[in-house]
Amino acid sequence: MKRVAAIDLLRALAIVGMVASGSMLWDAGLPAAMFHAQLPPPTFQFNPEVPGITWVDLVFPFFLFSMGASMPLALRRREAQGAGWGAVCKSAVHRFVWLAAFAIILGNTGMYLLKGCASWVAALTTLGVWLLFFAMFIRFPNMERSKNTILNWAGFILLIGVTMLYKPLFGVGVSLSVNNIIILILANVALFGTLLWWATRNSLTARIVVIAAFAVLKLASGVEGSWCEWLWQQSPAAWLFRFEFLKYLCIVLSGSIIGDIIQRATATEQLSTEGSDKPQKWVLAGIVIAIVATIVVLMWGLFVREVGICVILTAVLVAATWILLKRVKGNDSATYREIYVAAVAMLLIGLIAEPMEGGIKKDPATIGYFFTTSAMAAMVLLAALILELRFNTRFKALEACGANPMFAYVAAGYLITPLLTLLGLIKPLDAFCAEAPWLGFARGVLFALLVIAVTYPLTRKNYYWKS
Repeated sequence: MKRVAAIDLLRALAIVGMVASGSMLWDAGLPAAMFHAQLPPPTFQFNPEVPGITWVDLVFPFFLFSMGASMPLALRRREAQGAGWGAVCKSAVHRFVWLAAFAIILGNTGMYLLKGCASWVAALTTLGVWLLFFAMFIRFPNMERSKNTILNWAGFILLIGVTMLYKPLFGVGVSLSVNNIIILILANVALFGTLLWWATRNSLTARIVVIAAFAVLKLASGVEGSWCEWLWQQSPAAWLFRFEFLKYLCIVLSGSIIGDIIQRATATEQLSTEGSDKPQKWVLAGIVIAIVATIVVLMWGLFVREVGICVILTAVLVAATWILLKRVKGNDSATYREIYVAAVAMLLIGLIAEPMEGGIKKDPATIGYFFTTSAMAAMVLLAALILELRFNTRFKALEACGANPMFAYVAAGYLITPLLTLLGLIKPLDAFCAEAPWLGFARGVLFALLVIAVTYPLTRKNYYWKS
């Protein structure tokens, strides 16, 4: 089954957003909407009492949602090839181990940790780690599978050895409890999301019940002294797994519902590219514009806390979008409507839950956050599908980052920054970007563009990093 470019695009928006937000300079002169809502300027001190979301708060749930949306396409293909519970569990555990190791190594080998040595030493060391990551994850299209596996394991083992040398060589403490929390959460939800999707693959009702159970369990965990609170805090190995990580399955499994719709439509060739006459293109363009407007209204209203006005405007836009969707003709029209109905259902749950837990928040994550951001991701995915299939509009350089997410994720910190350091460009670049607030943001945009530039040619040659 061929890749669905719209899912790659959604994942790419998340990756590029992560790079841009992580590479920009935090300047108090920038609007608060440019940062996590719970890390407002000018102090940038974490404040869990601040409700609202910004564009930065969308990148993680968008990535989780794209993970869930891609599960049915990959796993249905494996099912058709005869895979059963044993094969699925084996591959899911393998992926968990490699992603968890990836998270721990990332947490212990960042270039920023090597402040006690010369910049060129830090840069060369970090480039060396990147090369070992390359060996650990690369899938060469023309290499025998057995040889590729040997290369991957060699990279993995060498990475462990190199990481352990950070203490004696650089005085950097190495610990299993130090990790990249984003990747560690992804490892956990990838494992349990895969197993839960497989268990409920033929029953949408069962999956909805599972999603509801995790949502209610998350709420009940706040009841002091309850068994839910006890369960939520359980962890056989805190450095590897915490039960509370599973709250993000609300997003992953919601994404899998949209993935099921896309997989069925793809399998029955209902999503084949087809032309549209001019009147239809105006309708489809109106749908895309209405979706973009809905996303903007939600971010604005929930951030500035005009929630009532936000709900009213969103309801108007949803109604307008539905009217337009009813006018769409073609084999794929029913699929568009099915996706949108699911997205609106998620949005309804999210907005109803928004006042709970002190308002929508990324951290600590709220039920309103899970379902509102899932709905926004589903709408973006629908808009991307329409652009891909009806307008033949592709963003191939951007999609490459979504198709090769692990490579793109580490490129800024382990490839681009070390290279700029060795070229003597990083210090003058940072000094220039510190001159004005928006130049600090431009630094993030520049790094995002550089990540796209290095990921695109690799992906075009079918060199993928796989776990």
